[in-house]
Amino acid sequence: MTRTETLAAPTRYSRALLPAWLLRMLRPAPLPLDWTRIVAAALGIGGPTLAGIAFDRLDEAVLVSVGALCASFSDLTGSYRYRIRRVGLTVLSGGFGFAAGALAPTPLWAAVVVVAVAIPSVLSSRVNDLCAAAGAQMLTFCVVATGHVTAGIPVGEQIVWFVAGEVLLLVMVAATWPFRRSAPARGAVARVFEALLRLFDAAGTDAAITARQDLTKALDNAHDILVGGASISRSRVHDRLYVILTRATPVVEASVALAHARIRPAEPTLEAMRTIARCVRDGTTVPHYRPAASGSIMVHALDQGLADLIESWRRAKETDLPDYRERLGPWERLRLWRSNISIGRTGWLLTLRMVLCLSVAEGIGIALQFQNSYWIAMTVALVLKPNSGSVFARTVLRGIGSLVGVLIAGLVMLAVPSGWGLAIATVLVAAFVPEALSRHYGLFTMVVTMIVLLQMHQSDLFVDQLPRVRLVDSLLGCVLVLVVGYLMWPPGRTPALAGRLADAVDTVSEYVSLSMAGRVQGRSALRRRTYRELSDLRTALQQQLMEPASVGRAAEVWWPSIIVLERLVDAATERALLIERGGDDLRLEHTQRIVSTMRTAARQLRIQPDAPAHTLRNRLTDVYTEVVS
Repeated sequence: MTRTETLAAPTRYSRALLPAWLLRMLRPAPLPLDWTRIVAAALGIGGPTLAGIAFDRLDEAVLVSVGALCASFSDLTGSYRYRIRRVGLTVLSGGFGFAAGALAPTPLWAAVVVVAVAIPSVLSSRVNDLCAAAGAQMLTFCVVATGHVTAGIPVGEQIVWFVAGEVLLLVMVAATWPFRRSAPARGAVARVFEALLRLFDAAGTDAAITARQDLTKALDNAHDILVGGASISRSRVHDRLYVILTRATPVVEASVALAHARIRPAEPTLEAMRTIARCVRDGTTVPHYRPAASGSIMVHALDQGLADLIESWRRAKETDLPDYRERLGPWERLRLWRSNISIGRTGWLLTLRMVLCLSVAEGIGIALQFQNSYWIAMTVALVLKPNSGSVFARTVLRGIGSLVGVLIAGLVMLAVPSGWGLAIATVLVAAFVPEALSRHYGLFTMVVTMIVLLQMHQSDLFVDQLPRVRLVDSLLGCVLVLVVGYLMWPPGRTPALAGRLADAVDTVSEYVSLSMAGRVQGRSALRRRTYRELSDLRTALQQQLMEPASVGRAAEVWWPSIIVLERLVDAATERALLIERGGDDLRLEHTQRIVSTMRTAARQLRIQPDAPAHTLRNRLTDVYTEVVS
């Protein structure tokens, strides 16, 4: 077994008692705490319950809390403007969905409304991330409204109180302006340089691949925060950070090349990178840096890149930067937005699956006359939400989260008396919503289940059998999704990694061709796109690794090929830097042979996607050997 294969093999799971795909599915994401989201969720979701008890308007308070819960589902860590846009769009879509569900006069009409709302909800996921989040909440809270009956409050007032809760959480997010205006961007850019330092520490060890992947994630995150929504005016802090990220390209290229060659820079160079990371976080001015007079070509390239970055940063901080962003008119923005819409066959298949499963769920509720049958449809809407990973994994985690949430909520209600004590418990549980949402779907389901049961207990809508009913309905929805939306839905389970891997091979071949030809223009953008495509491919593969049986094993065999592709990009970056600095020659015939081999491999993978995975891996390994030779 080669070193590449050894690194790709999931050895850490080989001795586990549970299967590898199950362990991957149960492990939460290790993310830092976001206190602004925690405070906003605790006050927005739990605060209305306290106010409801104080003013004896608990039914209205529960509606406000449900509206805040809707908006909190879209509040993800990111730039301040991104959070405002995401939550603001959810306020509109969630309010529309809740109103549509609340206005349904009969259970039959409610079922028709839910199925009708599901169509634009799923199709919106094919536009962009913001529309996908808004569409998902529109459907989810349309389902909630069909079963959330508050006696004594007219439907119109229920809608007003719900929207008031959404607006409350939007105001809470907006109030984080002093704390989040530049903090996410500062941290994202600083993590790029911290990732570079870890890359040098890991050079030549088994941790090198992980360090390179962390660098890719750090670059992607910084680029998304600073460049996302480029047509929108931002602060001068963001402009300066954008200059730093742009000027970091030569530093990143030189660092990747040095780490690949297992060359560690001198301590003054590393200290300069630590100083940059610290000054980015603190907002202080970085001191001047003088490149070393001697050293190899790549070391000198790194030193010169650091010096250029620091000088550009200092100039940007001393003077206002001109705005080079193109201003688009209304029609241009509309055309740009329309160009992003790509529904395609996949979009219509996802819509058909959601409509089919929701129709069955609503039909079961009407036929069996369940008291809270909307929980079946809500489970379907949440689990089948597009762009959210493995349907199988979300279904299993939904069932586990519901079970644990019901048990914990039952213990809390037995131990904590109704009134102020239970209201404070609701505030504490609500604080976990954003972290659970970001870390693990099972934890998120558990927390939301607890909040719903605690609120219903407070508002006198609780009956003794409600936790059991909630659990049974949720598990019934999970079974429905597994049978109708997964086992009986082959398009949702067929691995499509072979075609995506072939596209990635073509993209890497394009970057290798550009790099080894000595061309500078467009290289950094193409490298970022190549890394992003490989990162997305890894994400898709990791999603399928949580599938049981043959699907997970079929996905796992592509790990070595993806690792070789990433190493190819690193090697091409090193070769491009050497060519640019005059330390290597341009070998046109050699480059053409390499690129031709890669494109042939991609073409054969499309023709024979079921061919043995080691065939592609061996061919890519031969190409890598030629690039580094």
